[in-house]
Amino acid sequence: MSKRTHPSTTTTTTSKKPRRSNRVARQKYGPCWSGTTTDLNTTLVLDTRKYQASHYDAKKSRLNLLQDVWEYKIVPLLNMTELAVLRPTCTWFEQRWQDFCGRNQIRVPQDVPTIDQALEIASILSEQKEFTKESPLVVLLSEGVHEVMGSWIANDEIKCFKNTLGITCSNISFLGYGKDKTTVHGGFGVSNKKNVTLQSLTLMSPNGNGLYVQEEASVEMIGSSVKHCGFCGISVDKGASVKATQCEFSENKQAGVYLLDDNVDGFFTDCTFHHNGNHGVCADGVCALVELRGEQTEIHHNSCLGLVAVNNATINMYVPSRSITAVVHDNGDRDLYTSFSGGKIQSQLSSSSLELTVIHRDGQSV
Repeated sequence: MSKRTHPSTTTTTTSKKPRRSNRVARQKYGPCWSGTTTDLNTTLVLDTRKYQASHYDAKKSRLNLLQDVWEYKIVPLLNMTELAVLRPTCTWFEQRWQDFCGRNQIRVPQDVPTIDQALEIASILSEQKEFTKESPLVVLLSEGVHEVMGSWIANDEIKCFKNTLGITCSNISFLGYGKDKTTVHGGFGVSNKKNVTLQSLTLMSPNGNGLYVQEEASVEMIGSSVKHCGFCGISVDKGASVKATQCEFSENKQAGVYLLDDNVDGFFTDCTFHHNGNHGVCADGVCALVELRGEQTEIHHNSCLGLVAVNNATINMYVPSRSITAVVHDNGDRDLYTSFSGGKIQSQLSSSSLELTVIHRDGQSV
């Protein structure tokens, strides 16, 4: 007689997740924490808003998730051309376009790929909206090198400067991320436009001037460098005006700064002019005026002359705390030069008085 056998029962141990860790985590992240979230941004939101956070439910939630995805995830990836194409499709994209116009900024290369195209768009926007000196249109240039592809013809229609960007609107700023980080490989030509600003970038124009300003235009440079240009770093003529602060003009083939013509102005604060192939600063013309200010001002190691004032031009120096030889020194031929046909260089010798003393005039030291 066979013995009835009973199936043996074995006890299996079921692994369980530790309850305490979940409980502690929910105390920190709230009741909607799933236990699997590892994204730092998500856990940060849960940590700070644990009592407001909830799982998305299309049937119950008042959130428009699809619109949020478009607005915060997709639209920031669209460049300006793509946004303009979508603009007429619905009022929502029209509003996104208006948002773009309202920020007064064109990013290169995020919105448009090149600086030339950015200027084309800037011209269109300036016809549709009024920009001011206090609220200009900003062209934001990313780190790296930006090539200028177009050419610019000066108002005399005689010279054509290759790889030079002709500015077509007033109240516009070109802003980089620092003169050691953002470089424009080409020059700027500004004629009859006001309140043009170049800030935190380097200009290198091997085929011409770094900056050419004419016909009563006004340009300001801040924290920038102009170097390795085929002609001058800056050329100013025909009633134009330039203002520069904490800028460097170096290693240009001709002068660092050249003011040519009557009634032109150049105002430079804490700027340096050095190792240029000709002069550091040259003022040439009746009532041409250069003012040099700031403790960091220095003109040195230019191949020919340091400061030049000819044809009744004037250069004024406002650096009373330093001697003339400390500010202008080690230039190839002479540090100071004026012509017998008229021209003078003056200096503020005492910080207690704004009075200027002539130190060089009509070809000789005084």
